[in-house]
Parts: sequence; structure tokens; C-alpha cells
Amino acid sequence: MHVHDVLIVGAGPCGLAMAARLREQTPSATFTDDEHQRYHWIRKHGKKMNIKNWRTQENSLPTPPSTPDTSDCGCDQHEGAAARRTDNGIDMLVLDADGADWMAKWHRLFKTFGIVHLRSPMFFHVDPSDRDALLGYAYETEREDELYALPGCVGKGISKHRKKKKRNAMGRMSQGGPEIDERDRKDYYTPSTKLFAAHCEQVSQRYSIGKEVIRHEKVMDIEYQKLANLQDAQLDALQTEDDLVEERKVFKVTTDKGVRFANIVVLAVGPGNAPSIPSIPGLEHSSAHAGYTHAMHLKQIPPPNMVSKIKMKAQTNMLIIGGGLSSVQIADLALQRGVSRVYLMMRGPLKIKYFDMDLEWVGKFRNFNQAAFWSADTDEERLEMYLEARNGGSVTPRYRKVLDGHLNTGKIVLHNFTTLESVKWNEISERWACTTSSSDICLPPIDHIVFATGVQTDIRTMPFMQSILRDHPIEIMGGFPCLTDDLMWSDEVPLFASGRLGALRLGPGAPNLVGARIGAERISWNVQDLLDKMNGRRRTSGQSEDESDGGDEELAEYAAARSNRYNSLVNAGG
Repeated sequence: MHVHDVLIVGAGPCGLAMAARLREQTPSATFTDDEHQRYHWIRKHGKKMNIKNWRTQENSLPTPPSTPDTSDCGCDQHEGAAARRTDNGIDMLVLDADGADWMAKWHRLFKTFGIVHLRSPMFFHVDPSDRDALLGYAYETEREDELYALPGCVGKGISKHRKKKKRNAMGRMSQGGPEIDERDRKDYYTPSTKLFAAHCEQVSQRYSIGKEVIRHEKVMDIEYQKLANLQDAQLDALQTEDDLVEERKVFKVTTDKGVRFANIVVLAVGPGNAPSIPSIPGLEHSSAHAGYTHAMHLKQIPPPNMVSKIKMKAQTNMLIIGGGLSSVQIADLALQRGVSRVYLMMRGPLKIKYFDMDLEWVGKFRNFNQAAFWSADTDEERLEMYLEARNGGSVTPRYRKVLDGHLNTGKIVLHNFTTLESVKWNEISERWACTTSSSDICLPPIDHIVFATGVQTDIRTMPFMQSILRDHPIEIMGGFPCLTDDLMWSDEVPLFASGRLGALRLGPGAPNLVGARIGAERISWNVQDLLDKMNGRRRTSGQSEDESDGGDEELAEYAAARSNRYNSLVNAGG
């Protein structure tokens, strides 16, 4: 059995961002997106930066720095760039339960829900080479007509009258965060689904991470143990030219199709848990039911049990539980395809937001709130900030207009501050009789109930994490693991988590594309170092260890543009 250097669990956008970043050679690719990343990178890798001594003209590293002529930026003019990127010595494998292609589940859900535009802005994407890579790709391929503007989101899009009205309504305006500048208007478009998918395909091709690195396998269990603890047959299979060190530890990843071994594992699994349906009296959970489903399990809209009734021109009613964007998207698509009426039920108010989180957490210069998040003293504070910023499901202004149109025609009936108390299935009519928390609401017989209630994240209930939780316990807060600052499980266990599982370190953007890319950036800084230590390799720097350590601060000051940069250059080479 082969031991992979890195095994990534999940082939969604988060997994793709991770795989691409491990193949990208430029460490500063996304620094302009987030100064926090730059700070961490300089502190950790300052001594590896290449500085030329002004006296001797010698480089501090044997390889010269990248230049426009030599950098592997991914442009067509750099022949063999992709091939060079793949030759970084990292043996990578990706496992995904939904398919053997990148973003198989993503494609299925977007097709099912009929989503034509993403919710995320242009600078949220999976490409590690350039912050504006998606925007550049749109212009390069002459597909700028597939960008959807977000009116009123930035700068002059908000009139003085509206600003004044908003100020008067809210009282004195808070000075707690920056406004989005008019100069960044180009960033606040959302790409079409097809454009984003094409860009992801281009990223996978550029970094040579296609189907050859992905396996359609569902992970059942992850263990981290010493080689000596493996069975004899597995030990024999793992024998290499090197002497077997029994104290060495590896990950044993058990899937539905066999066993995989790896030195490092990265979790890029999104929520991680299976969708769950609330416990409601009268609702059977023992087996699949034709009369209800979770939104994540929908295979077609409208569901099969409604299609025959629609063909017979019968009255059909759908009940959707949930106040997020997906609930309105499903309702709109169901009406377009023949459903007579849709009832939307949510336990709170209808919230309108451009993004899953407040705008000040999304903007290009969002460091104000991010700094407050990273400066929090405890994970309890970070969890509170995370939950407050995301604040449950919300609907975009664009879909609010769609919803208003259906409300005006009576096609959609909206019930706020209402919950479903009980249901009863009629086998003859194949419809539900529903009771709600409000005595004033009387629902008609419902043909199908869709639970668009999202997916909760709790690593304690993930089946494949039980061995890790048992053998290497760490603190869990609100279902999220309290990882190290490097997004690692602990200093002794090289298990990394990106995306939503890294929420307590990445902030409210963790479940979104920005969390996928920043998480990949943070993790990639440590992967090569860990592999070097595991394999006993060391980079040659041309300096003694004492000299190298002694210059860390000077090199960090040089890269961070602190103090006098010329003094840093004078002292860097000795």
C-alpha cells in the first residue's frame, strides 16, 4: 500500500482550492487579499525569502526570486508552467463521496436548484495565483456579459438621499467599519454559474489536477497511529527503500472501497454532517418518504409525487420550511414548472442581505472586523462573532424582488415567525394535513414538504471523525474544532481542516469561497515544512542555523516594509 504525502477529503470548491494552492509556487499570490495572511507567512517563513547582499551580490537562497519572465503565473506565454508546478514533489490524492470529478455535488445542486448566478463577489474564487483571476478570466474569454451587477452595494450606487434616510433611521452612523469604495465597483459583480464552473475547470487544467488525482470513495474512518500498530500485512505493503521506523505515524483512511495511507490529511468537507430534518410529530424518519425531503436531497423540482398531479392539471401545494436563499430559489423554480402555490414558512423575519454575512465582512478592506475577530481572547468570543455575522439564512435583494412578484400574484404565501407543529399523511390523497404554531394560519392539504433548513456543523457527530476524537481529543466549541493557528488539529496531529470546519480561525467567511481560498493559503504554508521534517529533508540556505535564525526579524521587517528597508538589506547577508 502506498503512503501519499497529502490526502484531501472532499472535491468541492474547498478541496479544489486546496489542491491548486499546493501546486502553486508563488507564496504571495493572495497577500493583497488579506494582510493577515502576509503577517503569518512572514513570521513563519521569513528566513526562506531570497534577499541579495549588496556587497557580495550573492543570493540568500540558491534559487533567484521570480520575475515577470520566469514566474509561473499560469499565463499561456510561460510555456511549461503547468508542468513545472506539478513537479513539486507532493504526492496528492483527493477522495470524494459524490463523484470522481471536481465539484460533483456542487454541480448537481446548482443544476437542481436552477441557480444561474453565484452569490459571492468576483474576488471569491479558488484560483491561488491572482486575487482578480476570475474577473480577468471573464474579460480574457469575453464573457463579461455573464457578470451580474449588485446595485446599491458600493459607492455611488447608494444615493445621497438613501444614505441620509438610512442615517436618520439608524441615528448616528457607526464608525465601526469601512465603507465599500466606488473604485472597487468592478469587484461587486457575481459571476454566472457557467462562468465560475469554466474558471474552476481552467484552474484544474493549469495545475494538472484533473481526474487522475480524484477517487470516488466515501471516507468511513480516519486514524492516526504508529506504523508498529498496523497489521503485519499492511506493514509489509508499506515497506520502502528506507528502513521502517516503527515510531513513525501515518494516517490510515478507511473508505467504502478500501484503505488509504497518508502523511498529512486535509478536511475540505463543507458542513461535514448529513442534512437533518427537524423532529416533528407525525413525520416518519425511519425510511425515505415520497411526501417530504431535505433540500440537499432533492433530485428534481418539483418532486416526483407532484409531477403526475401537475400533468393532470390538478391543484398542487408545496410547503417549504426555511428562511434562506435556497427556499426562495426552490419556490421560484417550482412555480415555473407548474406547481400551483408555494407556502414559505420561517421561524423568524425575512432577512435581506447581499451575501451570507454582513457587507463589512465581505469587502476588500474588511480587515477592521477581521482584526477584531483575530484579536478576540477566547474561542467563545470568536464563535459569538461568527454567529452574529452570519445570523442565519437570508435572501439577496435580487431574489427579494422575485419573491415580491410571486407574493403579489398570490403564487407564494409567506408565513413569518411560524413553525410547523405536527403533520399527518393521508395515504389515499397522498397529501399532508399540517398544524402550525399560529392558530390564525390554516394551511390547505400539502402535496410535498421541503426542508430548506441548511446543514448544521458538529464535528462530534461526524462518523469518520470518531477515531480521531477518541484518540486525539481537542476542545470543541459550538461544534467547531479549536484548531491551531495553522488550521491543524494539534501540534502532534497533522490533520488540517479548511472551510467551515476552520470557522474559529478563519472567521465568518469560512464556509464561503473566501474561506476556502484563505484556508488553503494558510495550510499550504505548513505542508511542505511538515513533509520535509517527516522525510528528514532540509532546505540549504547558505547560512548557519544561528545566522539564519538571527536574521529572521530583519528579513521580516524587510518583507513587511517596516523600519528602514535599506538597513535590512545591508544586514541580511552578513
